[in-house]
Amino acid sequence: MAILDGVSTFLQDAAAETLRVAKRDMTKSLEKDAGLYWDLSRHDERVQDQSHWAGSARWPRDRWLEYGEFNAGLVESFFERHAPTVLAEGFSSQTSLDWGCGGGANMSALCRRFRRVIGVDISRPTLEECTRQIGRCGLSNFATVFTDASRPGQALEEIGGDCVDLFFSVAVFQHFPSKAYTKGVLEVAAGLLRRGGYGLVQVRYFDGSEKLRQKESDYAKNVIYMTSFTTGEFSALLAGTGFTLLASERDLDGLNENHEYFFFRK
Repeated sequence: MAILDGVSTFLQDAAAETLRVAKRDMTKSLEKDAGLYWDLSRHDERVQDQSHWAGSARWPRDRWLEYGEFNAGLVESFFERHAPTVLAEGFSSQTSLDWGCGGGANMSALCRRFRRVIGVDISRPTLEECTRQIGRCGLSNFATVFTDASRPGQALEEIGGDCVDLFFSVAVFQHFPSKAYTKGVLEVAAGLLRRGGYGLVQVRYFDGSEKLRQKESDYAKNVIYMTSFTTGEFSALLAGTGFTLLASERDLDGLNENHEYFFFRK
């Protein structure tokens, strides 16, 4: 009987290890697929539109600029209500980082407020477009950093730790390939931020619908609604990464797209 029990335990452990490896490989595959997808911005107008390139389908230049100003206004609004002393002192000596900067709409607005802005993206063509557009705005107080989709920690290696005052990301986390990947990016954010630094991140909140249920395959098909969180899930991720949640609010952009904004402090 002891021998049979031992064999059974061995088989259970082997099956569990096989499942763990399969899940890891699936996750890595989705991360690779994400990098390949967003790199299509080099020639695919649909992906350029999703990456917020100025002049693409939804983004005539005036709307592109307005979008950036709207999101920068949200930054100021959260600081006004939850960190008013910081806002009163101003951002002119601070550094902000835009994770998933896309075509640069938000960066252009942040550059007008912060001393320095760093844009991080997994698509080289989009980073090149971002540089062109911000230069066209007459701004030079920025840098762009490429990070491989499978290695978000590469950004921390390139930029260095404890050097960012604001970690900002809008319309990006919903496209992440998995919740585990989200945790990894938040860990990178914790490394980048100075102690006492702040973060403002938009995610898609889960409303129980099939459309917003976590996707496990076919990144290109599911990219728009790939990853979403309940408020409790994302709050727990922030706490587990060493952040203090200061506020969360939903649908501030009025788009009825299940957007929730989390404002937090390291």
